[in-house]
Amino acid sequence: MTGEVYEAETQTSGAGRQAARMLATLVGAAALVGGAFLHWVPNRTGDQLTLKALVQAGFGPQSDLMKTVGGLSILIALVALVGLVDRTGWLTRLAGAAALVVFVMFAVQAYRYFGHDLGATVRNARTGVWLVLGGGLVILIGGFLGARTVRVPATVEERTGRVGEHRTV
Repeated sequence: MTGEVYEAETQTSGAGRQAARMLATLVGAAALVGGAFLHWVPNRTGDQLTLKALVQAGFGPQSDLMKTVGGLSILIALVALVGLVDRTGWLTRLAGAAALVVFVMFAVQAYRYFGHDLGATVRNARTGVWLVLGGGLVILIGGFLGARTVRVPATVEERTGRVGEHRTV
């Protein structure tokens, strides 16, 4: 009997890809955590800057870490680290994208706050903001280094129930 050829899906990943993904995620997460405690604007660090700075043109203070952009940055870093558990890297990519969204939201509000002047916005954006951007990019790239799903041809054999007898389907 002739056998039918089917396609099977399998995940492939080399040790080098997984090591690069882990390194990128760790470096990116470190950048996000470091950026959380550095200045984002003059006289305000990320752990003192309210979450409202992402949606309103104002950089008010906040003393509760969980309600600051620094706290959000740390949370994103934790999600990226948890994403290392899954071999595909989808959670790591999601965390990297979230960090980039935080940067863009902050940049839009900073642009509004500094009088729609791009030069003033860039000059007043401090180290913490740039670390979040860089860390987010590194995490996003690391997420794409996860295991890949490939399709391979496979032949299925059917057992007849008789000892030693089978046929190819």
